[in-house]
Amino acid sequence: MSGANQPSDGIKRSKGKFDPVTETRDWSMAASEEYCKRIARNTGRRLVEIIDTQEGVLPIVCIFEDITYD
Repeated sequence: MSGANQPSDGIKRSKGKFDPVTETRDWSMAASEEYCKRIARNTGRRLVEIIDTQEGVLPIVCIFEDITYD
């Protein structure tokens, strides 16, 4: 791990509140970071950010790369 004990996989990690109303990017809730990675792999999306809300049964918010249609 590098920096502040974060892996160098290009995924931004943070802790705190999440507002689903104001979030414009594609997102899903998950039980753990590993489940975020599994969702990304199974749906063909790129995981760009993980937010740990530290609340509820599904405390992890998985933020995916914006989808662009050609």
